Amino acid sequence: MELIYFCPDVKKPVGGIKVIYRQAEVVQEIIRHKGVAVSVMHPNTWFFKIKWFESKIKIRRGFFKWHWAAGKPSCSKIIGSFDSKKHMIVLPELWARKYGHQLADMGVPYAIFVQNGYYISKGNLDVLNKAYQSARCIMTISEDATQCVALAFPGCESKILRVHCSVDGTRFRTVGLKENIITYMPRKLADHSSKVLFFLRNNLPAHWRIVPIQGLSEEAVAKLLQRSKIFMSFSHFEGLGLPPIEAALAGNQVIGYTGQGGKEYWVPEIFDEINSGDVMGFAKHVLLKVREMDQRNSFLLNAGAIQKLSGTYSVEQEKSDMRRFIEIMSL
Repeated sequence: MELIYFCPDVKKPVGGIKVIYRQAEVVQEIIRHKGVAVSVMHPNTWFFKIKWFESKIKIRRGFFKWHWAAGKPSCSKIIGSFDSKKHMIVLPELWARKYGHQLADMGVPYAIFVQNGYYISKGNLDVLNKAYQSARCIMTISEDATQCVALAFPGCESKILRVHCSVDGTRFRTVGLKENIITYMPRKLADHSSKVLFFLRNNLPAHWRIVPIQGLSEEAVAKLLQRSKIFMSFSHFEGLGLPPIEAALAGNQVIGYTGQGGKEYWVPEIFDEINSGDVMGFAKHVLLKVREMDQRNSFLLNAGAIQKLSGTYSVEQEKSDMRRFIEIMSL
């Protein structure tokens, strides 16, 4: 038996891609002794390889047949590509409409992994209903994603399994002295972040600087977050939002949008919420935190809150969730 994780071929750093790879690795570790193989497939790509983080999971190559979908040719005809006795599939929510009904028709067991509950609405509604109703398991990355699936597909509640992703605590942790650095990710709501930076430009003290996080490896991101004091979050309709968690574990005061999914971990000891779109209020709050930090002789966040956050998104918690997934899938 082989468990195959379908995964988009996105070259730039995207947290959801890393979560898929990490989950596949965890499952492989748990069921290795059973002789079950676990792999990640980027459909219809021959040479794609993730370069911004390291992984030892097996990459499975496959190019699907052409068929017409929504009036356009698409490499998404998978009838005959998998065997119900040899394969199980995990689909990202973006591809439930594309592959779910075909797997159901083939009798191939599959799960849907919902990392963003706001991406599940795309596609023909009847096809979507069939995809979710026929899935053996629907994994959700957060309470917010769980509620989205339950509301969108009534009757599927019993299939939902809330799972947690894990954050590498050996990398994302507080190390050494902090610097007067504010970090953010420009690819997240670029229009909002540019406006916040505009309002900060003539007000931020000269001994502070803003450093964008872009084009960096996972290791380089961790090192930068270990040095910075404030992380600005511009999450928008996120299933969970991984960067704010990583920033908090690296000892940053996180200021910004929860992205909805982040509400479950947005505790006041570490996180300051800004209403989405309030860019002027965002900038004012950053300046307020900068003044507070300048007035204190030391910079230290609530250790208890950070420890609790670390436990919630730990490898141990992820393993516990995936053992339940393995039981449901009968692996």
